[in-house]
Amino acid sequence: MQTQLSLRRLEVFCLVVEECSVTRAAEALLVAQPAVSAQLRALEAWVGAPMFQRQGNRLVLTEAGERTHRWASGVLAGAAAVRREVGDLAGGETGRVVVFSSLAVGTYVVPPVLARLGRERPRADITVATSRPDEVVHAVESGECDLAVLNWDQRPLPETVDLERLATVPLGVYVSPELVERGAALSVAEAMALPLVGAPGNVVYQRNLESQLRAADQPVPHFVLRLGHAEAMKRAAVTNGWGLIAPSYAVDVEVADGRLHRLDLPDLDLSEEIVLLRRHDKLWSPLQQAAVAALRSEVPDAVTDSSEGGS
Repeated sequence: MQTQLSLRRLEVFCLVVEECSVTRAAEALLVAQPAVSAQLRALEAWVGAPMFQRQGNRLVLTEAGERTHRWASGVLAGAAAVRREVGDLAGGETGRVVVFSSLAVGTYVVPPVLARLGRERPRADITVATSRPDEVVHAVESGECDLAVLNWDQRPLPETVDLERLATVPLGVYVSPELVERGAALSVAEAMALPLVGAPGNVVYQRNLESQLRAADQPVPHFVLRLGHAEAMKRAAVTNGWGLIAPSYAVDVEVADGRLHRLDLPDLDLSEEIVLLRRHDKLWSPLQQAAVAALRSEVPDAVTDSSEGGS
């Protein structure tokens, strides 16, 4: 019957090498000397050569023993590394999480939340990718990503995908000081007649915005330019002395430094929903669970804090 090899046998062998003595190795292991000798004989039978030779009162390695010791040390080191890595994976310290998002949410809302998670778990592999909502939904359904966070437009979802609402975010009209002085009183109609930068008509944000305005019987905004990303929209508004309709989280920097300010329009009630999508049969790793928990906890606070400071 072939002798089996075990990590324990390699550990005993390496300890005998370190102690240069079966007796001292047995004392360190708190076992009888014959038990250590039996482990060595079994290893020699597995290798097919003697591991030690005696020089006086000391055991020294044979050439076969030296090669076996180098190999055994590497195996034990690798086993210890695997135990550490698996332990870290189980504790959420390592692992991988991929989050898809829509453009604005994936630019301003999700990255700060997952950056904090990354600082807490520096060995974790965390990815945020932005795309169009239909591609985001497909990525969740296909398993290309673990979860998604995006602004929502009430589109039908595949049966395998669940939706969880994270926050409802108010939208406001933000203008440059050159266009409208701070504190100026405008009606909704006057605000909608200002030169505004919008998004293309097929973008979820724009569809949601125009749908809410129609439902509230509000005038159609005067869009002088349509651009595909909030960064481009803001730059156009600031550079040209225009305005835009946006969630406050997207313009908080420009509001803070005075390049944009929010118009006071009590009769205008616009908002967007930020949602989390995931497969309902998804098996979550500890890191992925931590990412979901962070997004649930921090996204509502992040968008609320921004909106409070945007007026």
